[in-house]
Amino acid sequence: MLTDNHAVNVKSNNLDKQNYSPNMISINKLHKWVFEDRNQLSFIFVDYRINNGRIEIVSESQLIPVEYISWECLSIEAQGFGVVQKVGNLKIDPTQTKRKFYEGFIIAYKKFMDKERRKHEKFCTRFITDLSTL
Repeated sequence: MLTDNHAVNVKSNNLDKQNYSPNMISINKLHKWVFEDRNQLSFIFVDYRINNGRIEIVSESQLIPVEYISWECLSIEAQGFGVVQKVGNLKIDPTQTKRKFYEGFIIAYKKFMDKERRKHEKFCTRFITDLSTL
């Protein structure tokens, strides 16, 4: 915590491992902290390697407000009610406002819900033959 209303989340990445879409934050925590309670959330990204048992920091970002992170490199994926994941190279837009970030959040959440709905509909056909009875 930088202040009572500004949280910082450090995301580390071992460059020598296969890190597929690392989790950033649950959508519940993101929505409550940033959009309901109107607090600040920033990230620091650290890339590292282990050399001879020692951690070598390869790169680290400055403090990045969450609203500067483009939804072009984020996605909401299944885990609980959903989790924001980094799915591509980090893309920062310092002109993006919280409102624009929230609009991207809503679009990503709708995609997530549509994908989850399709997944559950497909799964339930294994034991429910007539979905119209639901």
